[in-house]
Amino acid sequence: MSDGPSPSDRAVEAGRGALFIGFAKVFFMVSGAAQKLLLGRFVGADVYGQFSVVNNAISIVNNTIVQGTIQSVSKFTAEDDSHIQKVKRAGLVVQSFVATLVGLGMLLGAPLLADSLSAPGYVGWFRLVAAIPVLYAFYSVFVGSANGQRKFRLQASFDVGFSTTKTILLLGGALLLSRMGSSPVTGAFLGFVGAALFILIVSMRKVGLPTGSERFPASKLMAYMAGVVGYTLLINLALNSDLLLLRRFAGDAVEQARADSLAGAYDAVRTLALLPYQALLVLTFVIFPLISRSTFVEDRESTRDYINQTLRYAILIGGAMAVVLAARPQVVLTLAYPKAGYAEGANALPVLAAGVLLLALMSVCGAIINASGRPRIMVMLMSVTVAVSVGTAFLIVRTAPPGASMLLASATATSIGNATGLVLALLYLRKQFGAGPPLATVVRVGAAAALAIVAARVFPSGGKLIGLMTLGVVGLVFVATLIILRELGPSDGAKLKRILGRK
Repeated sequence: MSDGPSPSDRAVEAGRGALFIGFAKVFFMVSGAAQKLLLGRFVGADVYGQFSVVNNAISIVNNTIVQGTIQSVSKFTAEDDSHIQKVKRAGLVVQSFVATLVGLGMLLGAPLLADSLSAPGYVGWFRLVAAIPVLYAFYSVFVGSANGQRKFRLQASFDVGFSTTKTILLLGGALLLSRMGSSPVTGAFLGFVGAALFILIVSMRKVGLPTGSERFPASKLMAYMAGVVGYTLLINLALNSDLLLLRRFAGDAVEQARADSLAGAYDAVRTLALLPYQALLVLTFVIFPLISRSTFVEDRESTRDYINQTLRYAILIGGAMAVVLAARPQVVLTLAYPKAGYAEGANALPVLAAGVLLLALMSVCGAIINASGRPRIMVMLMSVTVAVSVGTAFLIVRTAPPGASMLLASATATSIGNATGLVLALLYLRKQFGAGPPLATVVRVGAAAALAIVAARVFPSGGKLIGLMTLGVVGLVFVATLIILRELGPSDGAKLKRILGRK
């Protein structure tokens, strides 16, 4: 493959895709955080906890369907452009069965799910949100087709459109029903269902229903999807199970209102800690079709360069965000959630921010391994991750006193599991492709993070303005240290200019 693109060109190709999807994911991230932040500002921690627990439970199902379908449809679409229409048709056929099974399962299993969380009052909400994964199942086929064709701009428009619609309808529904004397949680989920229906219609019109009469083996798509779905289910369990376990343990230990309040405080911490994960999700969407193509044509040099470049930037971006969150957690949490009841999670934020960053890096590794056609490997790695996290939670969260100690224990259990999984994933990438994050980058980022945290601790405390200034100082010290250590330099600036430039 000596006539193929140079490493620099490959970085630019990935960068241009990241530019479109990156904007959309940042928009998605900001709007998603806005939904929770604004909701948390006009409801108490207990009502916020009710919404968060149901939302996290349905997110496991939604994200599994969306990520598994997008990656499966994208892979077979990216391998051969002549497969576009028939892969799309096969995806819709598969999802007609998946959507029916998942929707009925959620509807009929709502009482069991609520009982497993020690929250019997949640049954109605679980039945309401059963419609969402049904709509997502079909929507994700059209997004996967766009991603496989490298139509990153179109895919980005779906994210922006859905994020905007969901924010308006979710918050509007919560506010409307609250003023009518009904549950704001019910209103929020009615808005969520409406947004999912809207984006399905839009994506179907923009991408188009499949044309032609050729058929792609649905069994082949299902066989690959089974592995990817197994992986995405496990990564979403790793991402969301801590809140669900916390709600169960708290529900067994204290009254329902107090358990809901603890869940609300912990999800406030999670909302902030998840920001690096959501930012790095951009890289998984961009790297997936690129790795799919390079491994399909057996271009090991391109594959190795993609992996090295992607993991380097993942550590730089994720590390910067995690450090800002962890340096002064009380300041961050007070600025985001000023109402009483949320401050209990301040000590848990630095631990969870680090743990979620580890999971974010693992998700990037997972996208690479799945794109290379080995989803079973990630299923095994994620199984270990979830098992360690859940096992540790049963050991230390269940026995912790309800309150700040229980929240910190939950964050610790999650971080231990994620660290285990990431180490195993990196060892596999090194063995299989001879690639991984540059050791020098890891060391320099660690040094920059340490200096930034020290700077935050010596900076004077004060009101909101001083708090914002402190967070700014943390970010500046982190970036300046990387420049001084020559981790960031002129080559990164030149690469950014090429990404922003036209072909």
